Amino acid sequence: MKRNILLPACGLAVCLLFTLAFVAFAGDARAQGAVLPLPPNDQQKLAEYLGAGVVGTALPSERIGDASSYFPLKEKTFVFQVTSGSNTGNTQNLVVEKTHRPGGASSWRFNFAPSLNGFISLTAGGDLIMSAVSDVDEGVIAVTTPANPFVLTGMKPGESRSFRQKVSVNYLDDPTKRDWGGKLNATYTYVGTYKVTVPAGTFNAILIRFGYHGKVGPADVLYTAWYFFARDVGLIAMVNLEDVSAFWIYHNDTTIGKVLTVK
Repeated sequence: MKRNILLPACGLAVCLLFTLAFVAFAGDARAQGAVLPLPPNDQQKLAEYLGAGVVGTALPSERIGDASSYFPLKEKTFVFQVTSGSNTGNTQNLVVEKTHRPGGASSWRFNFAPSLNGFISLTAGGDLIMSAVSDVDEGVIAVTTPANPFVLTGMKPGESRSFRQKVSVNYLDDPTKRDWGGKLNATYTYVGTYKVTVPAGTFNAILIRFGYHGKVGPADVLYTAWYFFARDVGLIAMVNLEDVSAFWIYHNDTTIGKVLTVK
């Protein structure tokens, strides 16, 4: 004999609530993303050049959906304190500034150091890239092809992208002449998301590691940079390490660490 089994209304409601709660929890877990511990070598370098306690716990990481939210292109002055290098203890006002081009076009400049300017643009695909760096103290400009990635839309936590670049270094007293050229092997990595405490406050920040090695003219070049970006704020901490074997070509003051003191 066929029987119809009726569930009590309260039992059915509990089942539905449990199912909805499980689905919501699974969705939140997916939205939060993976928690990626800071690799030991990165941890050591960041503690050495930024100071102990600046980089804290690893946090859930997400795909970078809007690169410009991590470095808003608007005119602003950031105040950084130098934590390592020859200017340790000094403060620096680092400016994001808009410049105009013929036909109404615009470009952006950010001075990573008082004499060091990076030229940043937003691509049609939503990436922030940096095609050139100038050092006014040394009177040189370095142009890379393809441009250096700064913040890339679509990057996933833990993802790395490797590529090969051409670089030319020109002295500004004779910009029509390419003084030195070379090739670099570059790797750009979205390391993860971390709690970062600087004098300006505590932030949830993504960590980008960018490095290259190669030869420019007679110089062997080895460079690594770590950039912490907080959403809707911009850069809150950075470390730049440069090892160039022939300083008579071109030398700048980027072998340093800095933390944001006023946002």
